[in-house]
Amino acid sequence: MNQEKTVDPMVGSPLVRAALIVTDLDRSREFYGSLLGFTEEFASGVTRDSAVTALLGQPPGSLCRFVVVKRPGPAFGMIGLFEASEPTPPSRPQPQAAVSRGDVFLVFYVREFDPFLAQLEAAGGRLLVPPTVVDNKYRAHRELVACDPDGVRINLFERDPSEAWRTEGPGRVY
Repeated sequence: MNQEKTVDPMVGSPLVRAALIVTDLDRSREFYGSLLGFTEEFASGVTRDSAVTALLGQPPGSLCRFVVVKRPGPAFGMIGLFEASEPTPPSRPQPQAAVSRGDVFLVFYVREFDPFLAQLEAAGGRLLVPPTVVDNKYRAHRELVACDPDGVRINLFERDPSEAWRTEGPGRVY
């Protein structure tokens, strides 16, 4: 008997890309490349395409430079950097350590904090919460919160990346 699998149309894929609106495309590309290893270019360009400007909430004919960067490997978990101009979108206030509803964090594993922290300010970022020990049911680890040059929050977990995908318990990543 041939049984067809039904696919729920509301179930999505793993995260394909985070899209960030930035003030300086080159500075942001350097930040994510040098500090977090997003060194491969998936796509880039300059456009006034009406579909792109509509997706960014910009007036028709607005100019947008963009680059989508990724780590080596599959095209998932990428970061799209979009520098919209003509007119320039307003800037948000720089984030503080306290969070608000609707805030977003990009979360990454790193082997150790020291190289990241040594370059953070020179790359235009800022430390919001210093390395803090979080002790959960599986093991203690350190985390910190920083932000990129445009105030996008970045949460780093310090641990051996070779253990990043190991799980214990139902669906738990430790």
